[in-house]
Amino acid sequence: MKKLFAILCMALSLVACDKVNDNPQNKPVVKIGASFPLSGNMASIGNAAHRALVAAIDDANANKQNKYFYKLTVENDQMEPKVINTVANKFIYQDKVDVIISFFSGAGRIVAPMAAKNGTINFSFGYDDVVLQSKYNFQNFLTGESENNAAIDFLQSMSVKNVDLVYQNIGAADQLLKPLIAKLQNAGIKYDIHRFNKGETDFKVLVSKLKDSKSDALFIYAFEPESDILTREFRTQNLNKIIAYSDGLPMTNDYALYDGYYNVGSFVTPDNLKQKWGLDGQNAAYSAYLYDTGRIIVDAYENAESTDAIPTADAISEYLLSREDYSGVVGKYKLDKRGQFHSAGQTTVVQDGKLVPYTK
Repeated sequence: MKKLFAILCMALSLVACDKVNDNPQNKPVVKIGASFPLSGNMASIGNAAHRALVAAIDDANANKQNKYFYKLTVENDQMEPKVINTVANKFIYQDKVDVIISFFSGAGRIVAPMAAKNGTINFSFGYDDVVLQSKYNFQNFLTGESENNAAIDFLQSMSVKNVDLVYQNIGAADQLLKPLIAKLQNAGIKYDIHRFNKGETDFKVLVSKLKDSKSDALFIYAFEPESDILTREFRTQNLNKIIAYSDGLPMTNDYALYDGYYNVGSFVTPDNLKQKWGLDGQNAAYSAYLYDTGRIIVDAYENAESTDAIPTADAISEYLLSREDYSGVVGKYKLDKRGQFHSAGQTTVVQDGKLVPYTK
């Protein structure tokens, strides 16, 4: 029977499987539902983020002083809108979770109105302000403002006077680009804008134009697989300029392709934590934010006031917003009244196939 149970747990690898002694103290259970892209282009990132969240929940359940037991259910949303919608409905109506964690802006935009309607706490990972539409919705990732401030600091540190902005028409491109242009103008940095669409595969003409431009640097907002295709064309045409990415570089599975190129944006998970969380060989670029999110959720449930078995969503929301200041693996956070966690951006550079912190 035990062998059969183990086989079933392995077969249901996309869903957290309870162990016999998961909750030996029979504590009240806080149910958390999280979805990640566990297959497809973003599978490495999704699986690493999943493991980091599991580590946070395991740490919480190992603490015998905690009042609650935290049960995590994980689903593969494949970054497909229809699947994300189905998973969110499952979490709310079937699993009746207390908290949903949605990964990347696309998922956040789908889950946020559902969480608002049903009074379910939702933590999103992404840039999108649309997610912050009720007191039940929170977002923990680098903000567009922090991203753009880090970009200006980087360009100035490299003495860039003229930059080509290469932006894919996807995600939060326009939400990031408009304020960045204002900051470039204030900093006296000249710029040209180049746009391309999702699905494009031929960048010969664009890269030739970038090579011949008067810019000192390229600043790129692009995602897989187009970012790799574009970068290979840089190599093919021997583009010799400062090349930096607006936090898209960490999504690649081929870091060697980007050797010597920079990423401006999110915090890089330290090697010691990657080892601790079992992430060796995985792309753990964003994992620290998921670990911190798990810890923040646990802190809220352990400390929010409650007369029920577990605190209500309203009590959790009120507690989170009352604290404002947080700290974690990523560093210092400040939570604003909209539900956005603010943290500092970080510039990294690829060296020997690894992203490492950049210091001038």
